[in-house]
Amino acid sequence: MSATAIKSSGPTGVFLRQVITRALLFALGAALILTLIGQASWARGVALGALASAGNFLAMAWLLPRALDPAQRRGQAFTVLSVALRFGLMAAALAVALSMPQRVAPLAAAAGLFTVQFTLLSDRLLGGRLLGITSESR
Repeated sequence: MSATAIKSSGPTGVFLRQVITRALLFALGAALILTLIGQASWARGVALGALASAGNFLAMAWLLPRALDPAQRRGQAFTVLSVALRFGLMAAALAVALSMPQRVAPLAAAAGLFTVQFTLLSDRLLGGRLLGITSESR
């Protein structure tokens, strides 16, 4: 995460960093387990999908405030460009997996695309303990 893309000092930057870190740690653990049980192509798929998921989340956090800025006259065009860029990122991960299914399992890459969502959902179900955010600070 670049300091120029997202301010890392505010609560939003801390939240983004925590979510992305936890999601990538979860994916790393899953990839390690898959590698240890002899499923290297599945491990690569999960890792590829998780990287695309984290990139999508970061791009959304960076682009969404700019797309919703009422001061910009080009808001609607910027929103369409933002969505196309984010979907393109996810489609590229799936295209890589589909182009070499012997090396990267496409199903695992598709599952890896949900890593950030899984992290956010599990944090919500755990009451904010995963990211260290209590219900009082929300």
